[in-house]
Amino acid sequence: MKASPPRVAQGPARALLAAALLSLSVGCTAASTDGGGRADASCAYVIEYDKRRYLARAETDVPVGEPLGSAIRPACDDTPGDGDDGERPAQVTAFAVRGVDPAVAVAVAEDPGEYRLVVAESVKGLPPELRKVLDRS
Repeated sequence: MKASPPRVAQGPARALLAAALLSLSVGCTAASTDGGGRADASCAYVIEYDKRRYLARAETDVPVGEPLGSAIRPACDDTPGDGDDGERPAQVTAFAVRGVDPAVAVAVAEDPGEYRLVVAESVKGLPPELRKVLDRS
């Protein structure tokens, strides 16, 4: 008589595989659908200023100080192979956020009077100086 390998329950193994695949797919966000049900991926809003990378936050109502200089929003091609070249790099103006070190966060303006808060990629959490400024705005 031949010994057979032990049987592994397939239900839990499949559930674990499904959970792993789901967590991997959550990294891409759907920005919009094209009417045919296909969702398009979206690039993160990243700014490069003073040899640092900054990531966008939701806040747009921040106390803006003096202009600091030019910053770059890098190119983005979130759907390679779709026949277009994606977004080209864009030059924006970086502004100080009153009460916050520019190494922590700056505001950027792509359009006059419209500012977006961006926080240095190296900053983990929300530093007290930035939290205080956001609570006041």
